[in-house]
Amino acid sequence: MQRRKVLGVALIATSLATMVGVAVGTPGSGVTVTPLASARIDNRIGIRQGAGESTVAAQVTFDPGGTTGWHSHPGKTLVLVTAGEFTLYRDKDGECQTRTYEAGEGFVEKRTSVHTGVNEGAVPVEVTAVFFRVPHDGTTRFDKPDLGVC
Repeated sequence: MQRRKVLGVALIATSLATMVGVAVGTPGSGVTVTPLASARIDNRIGIRQGAGESTVAAQVTFDPGGTTGWHSHPGKTLVLVTAGEFTLYRDKDGECQTRTYEAGEGFVEKRTSVHTGVNEGAVPVEVTAVFFRVPHDGTTRFDKPDLGVC
């Protein structure tokens, strides 16, 4: 049992996250997504998934000036910045929250968070993302209109 927990946590930590998805509202640009894995994780490590939902890991590369576009996710998303600096803009109750993450830092996005990520630097940014509660069609993001708060 303990071995399974450690293995599950190690898998999550190794795979951490980026933005795979279908563009609709404010599409991203200058972004390359490489899916790494997709699997179902049982609830033994506190991840809740419904029937037909899975967990998806992907590596995402942002060219200088690349952006995700405004979006949200079907479940929590864990993100690790592995190269460069990644600036995240979030709508928090109609106000803009901004934070820049450096390589070696990470963050968690809640399902309800509407946000956009941008490479504002001169070198490519790489992030690894793990998306939870991904529906059977593989959608990891829902595009949202530009909120105009940032």
